[in-house]
Formats: sequence, structure tokens, C-alpha cells
Amino acid sequence: MIKRFTSIAILLTAVFMISCEPTVRTINYGQDGCDYCRMTIVEEHYGSELLTTKGKAYKFDSIECLAAFVIKDEVKREYIHELYFTDFEDAGNLYPLGEMIFVQTKKLKSPMGLNLSGYRNQKVADDVALLYFGETMSWEQVQAFVETSWLK
Repeated sequence: MIKRFTSIAILLTAVFMISCEPTVRTINYGQDGCDYCRMTIVEEHYGSELLTTKGKAYKFDSIECLAAFVIKDEVKREYIHELYFTDFEDAGNLYPLGEMIFVQTKKLKSPMGLNLSGYRNQKVADDVALLYFGETMSWEQVQAFVETSWLK
């Protein structure tokens, strides 16, 4: 009887832990506020999100707001589960950092003015950078750009 109870308890614990995996949240454009600058998030091409290991979602109106939030260590890095970004071509949908290429250009305006946009396709990102006289960036380059251009 005790063995059976232990087996059931282990099974229930495993099911509970699997079901508690943090998942990305939908940004309610026009309603949710940016957790960095406090502006209402309205531009579906630029929303981003930080998800903690405990499942708390921080939402942002731009890539630069999320980058500044991370740079300032608002959530300790060990508690960050994943960063999510909107693919400019798939407005309103969020994708994990590992799938993203970023573009910075002065001719494609973003909500906070650093003009950063995200793409899941390298060719599209390269084409946008060429068309709008910009450059493609990695996440590390985005953070360095935000820190030197915006935070200092």
C-alpha cells in the first residue's frame, strides 16, 4: 500500500512539474503597459516579453525597453527563463530569442526611438537592413547598442 501511494505521489509530482513549465503570454495590445517605460503597448510589430523561471511575464513595447530591463538587472539572469520578441513580419506573435535576428535602422521607426526590429529569417533581416540603410545585430550587439545609445 505504501509503495503504491509513493508511486502515485511521484507521478503526480512529475505531472505537476511538467504542467508548471513557464509559457509565453499574449500581449494585449492597447491594454498592457510596458514594464520598463510604463507606456501602453500598442505597436504589434515591436512587442517583447521576459518570462521568469517562476512563470511571471514582463511585457515591453520595444526591444530596447526589454534590453534596458535586462541590462539593469531588474530580474536576475538566473531567474530569466526566456526572452521573446515579435517577428516584424508576423506582428503580434512572440518567438524565443534563439530564433531572432535584430535590425537597427534610422528609417524604420520603433516606439522608443532606437529603431530596432526583430526577424526570424536571416535573409529578410539582411534585406531590411539593406533597404533601410541599417545593420543586422545579435542580442549581445543590441544590448551594447542600447547601453551606449540610450542608457548612458
